[in-house]
Amino acid sequence: MQYRFDGFELDTERFELRRDGAVRHVEPLVFDLLCFFARHPGRVVTRDEIIDHVWKGRIVSDATVAGCVKSARRALGDSGASPAFIETVRGRGFRFAPEVFVAEAEADAETETDSARIDSPAPPLAAPRPPTARPVLAVLPFGNLSAEGDAYFADGLTEDIITNLARFRDLRVISRTSSFQFRDRGIGLSAFCAELNATYAVEGSVRRVGGRVRISAQLTDAATGMNLWADRFDRDMEDIFAVQDEVTRTIAATLGVKIQDAALERALRKGPAELDAYDCVLRARRYTATLGVDSHAEARDLLEKAVALDPANADAHALLANVYLAEHRFDANPRPDPIGRALAMEETATRLDPQNAYARCWLAIVHFFRGENDKFETEAKRALDLNPSDPETLADIGHFLAFMGEFERGAALSQRARALNPLHPGWYFFSAARLHYDRSDYVSVLAEIQRIGMPEFYWTHLLRAAALGQLGRPDAATALARLFELKPGFSAAAELRKWNAAPYDTAHLLEGLHKAGLETD
Repeated sequence: MQYRFDGFELDTERFELRRDGAVRHVEPLVFDLLCFFARHPGRVVTRDEIIDHVWKGRIVSDATVAGCVKSARRALGDSGASPAFIETVRGRGFRFAPEVFVAEAEADAETETDSARIDSPAPPLAAPRPPTARPVLAVLPFGNLSAEGDAYFADGLTEDIITNLARFRDLRVISRTSSFQFRDRGIGLSAFCAELNATYAVEGSVRRVGGRVRISAQLTDAATGMNLWADRFDRDMEDIFAVQDEVTRTIAATLGVKIQDAALERALRKGPAELDAYDCVLRARRYTATLGVDSHAEARDLLEKAVALDPANADAHALLANVYLAEHRFDANPRPDPIGRALAMEETATRLDPQNAYARCWLAIVHFFRGENDKFETEAKRALDLNPSDPETLADIGHFLAFMGEFERGAALSQRARALNPLHPGWYFFSAARLHYDRSDYVSVLAEIQRIGMPEFYWTHLLRAAALGQLGRPDAATALARLFELKPGFSAAAELRKWNAAPYDTAHLLEGLHKAGLETD
């Protein structure tokens, strides 16, 4: 797409700003801001809208927004004192003044006739598709119920919860500056949500008595007033900062999961024609819990629709990479070059949103299946640094660390994931099962497999057959037969090569499978 105004062109295919054909260098965020302005010419846009579209709802300061606007003006040769392009509307936001024309970007090899057609003035830009309706969460300042003057602790807790929640990419979290304006206004929860256009609200309190603290928190659906979750945390105050860190991470992770679940319920009530990109992503996420072939096909269709509806949606591209990679990992509904398609999706996702932890996580996993373990480690670390409170990221990285032979590290991450999400899917126990197998604790392997569940997933029976084989149990053959029933033509050696298993781990698993009755393949 090309946006044209007063001698300038914004080319979204080449990510270029041109003036009379000459390319002007701009930073990625500045380019995104200019594109956002060009899509909304003549309309006052607020700082919150800019943050939502350019920073994807992440918490940024007013100074950061102002700095990006200043850089955009500099790129256009504009001036804040007497603007020709970007006008400041005091107290409201900004207005992009010039008339904007839009045209489809053309290939370099287009015909002269087509070039002449594109160069002619196009109609003014039509109204854009409404942005995907991500949940908006507002956190009220936690109340201080302590006899002591502990307001600083309550405020710090609130700020840390906001910061941790902002790491979840499909939530838009109202900034501290906006939320804290309501501290002393005595406003009710429904009015608070209405003023901030919040879908959900979090409120809570802190009470400290002696050496202990009780922190209470609850999540409310703004539309219905229903309480979706509530809990309290009683802790010793030996290290106030450690307590604050532990509780805020736990609350943020729990809220992230609960809000996704609530949003999914809303999406499931919509008909196919009503689904937007975010609804498609929510529905597709159900595949990651079951790994079923039928749900895989549905997820792939939903996500391909999502990226068509919203080409700038990094979450949709990242999850589609996961689904494409399943064509290679599990031979689910395979099409040509699944790893190549997955890599392309992840590179797009991380370009669209370099701070997206889920996208970084699955870029790491693509590298894993390409046998690029160093790149896996690099991207996995980035993902964990970006959102250490996301259970799915922790569990995914823990899972693949275990396959690399890093059993202790993998199991530790998965254990953290289970603690943060008590309603986790069964596959979160895989890394624990792999750790116990490595330690030759085959009875514990069988106990973890019971926790995994997933009776239709062939890897469950692979581990079960290997553990039973090592124990010399007669039912090892039954587990092996079930594995071949679910996976006809199964080759253990090929499977372990595909999963990038460490050499000594491969030998250990093959030993157990051979004891279960597997012929050498």
